Amino acid sequence: MQVTQTFSKLAKAWARNPRYIDDCGGTRSGKTYSVLQMLMIVVPRDGAGEVTSVVSETMPHLKRGCIREFRKMMQEEGVWEDDRWSVTDKIYTFASGAILEFFSADNPGKVHGPARKRLFINEGQNISYEIARQLFVRTTGMIIVDYNPTHSFWMHEHITARDNCISIHSVYKDNTFLTPEQVNEIESNRSDKNWWRVYGEGKVGMLEGLIYDFEQIDEMPPKGADKPERDKADEELYADSLTEVWGLDFGFTNDPTAIVRVLADTKRKRLYIDEKCYRTMMLNDAIAGLLKAEVPERSTEVYADCAEPKSIEEIRREGVNILSCDKDAPVRSDKMKYQIQWMQGWKLYVTKWSLNLINELRNYTWAKDRDGNMLNIPIDKYNHLLDALRYAVWSRFGRNAGKGNYNITTRRRR
Repeated sequence: MQVTQTFSKLAKAWARNPRYIDDCGGTRSGKTYSVLQMLMIVVPRDGAGEVTSVVSETMPHLKRGCIREFRKMMQEEGVWEDDRWSVTDKIYTFASGAILEFFSADNPGKVHGPARKRLFINEGQNISYEIARQLFVRTTGMIIVDYNPTHSFWMHEHITARDNCISIHSVYKDNTFLTPEQVNEIESNRSDKNWWRVYGEGKVGMLEGLIYDFEQIDEMPPKGADKPERDKADEELYADSLTEVWGLDFGFTNDPTAIVRVLADTKRKRLYIDEKCYRTMMLNDAIAGLLKAEVPERSTEVYADCAEPKSIEEIRREGVNILSCDKDAPVRSDKMKYQIQWMQGWKLYVTKWSLNLINELRNYTWAKDRDGNMLNIPIDKYNHLLDALRYAVWSRFGRNAGKGNYNITTRRRR
């Protein structure tokens, strides 16, 4: 088994058998992979019925992260057995009878469930302290928490200073398996001092100037004929003014083609957003095919980056109701800032499986000059799905907002 320097640091801490391991690190340091490697080694030695839990904020995060990585490393070592994996319960039972289970922090039944021997919380900065505390009191042995130090959170306030906690620190240089391209990409961000502090050096910081606030939701709200029967008291839960609109930001080789579906509650200024596409190397016929398959009604408007009129026309000829976004949306910095500030007037609700969108929302900030002063433009990264969102919502509801004759409730002034 090939291991990183990060694994060696973890092994030394593990050997001291602390109650807590505070596993802090920068991007691509291998901290999560190292914990899973350690679990692959130690859990099979446990007795029958002894449980180790791996927890992250949502099941989509687990599926894309810990579950995928654990299965891959087990297969590479030639020890994975399909009949020991429960797809439904997300449990792997080793030959000894020891159990490694994966569940999300948004599952109350699991959080408040029975005791376990060992606990690994992945990306602890995204889980509330109350949930963590419920997990802690049901854990008899070691607790490992890994995280990117984007900000100070409950780990620093309640756990790190305890005598029974060992802290380890890792950065990308501890992961010798990164390619030169990956290293160059990370180091290209040195000029962004706070980003570099958090993700490059693995030190606690704060992503200043985050642009959007949002909440995660379990599903998109019902719309039109899909609305269930409800009492009059529940009327507020289902806004009859929900309007569907889609946004598209073109990409190809390096940048992804990004598509979002939006349900806009114009009365309460709420946007319900679902990530539908985040893929590179997509040709226009593939984009058209996806939209025709996914967009429920042909009359539904899809607003796309106006910088690619040829692509828009090709997709339109395939039968998609695709329109060019507001012409100033992607190009003029002053217009862009106005649009973003207007967008900040909406409350954003994002489906929990929209992982790329959630990542963009957690990293999309205003750009800074060399002296650290905020500029009038956002950073030119973490913006593919967010640009698609802005194209859709601004073009459908807000393009005349600055002219005094239109607002987001669609009432015109006389």
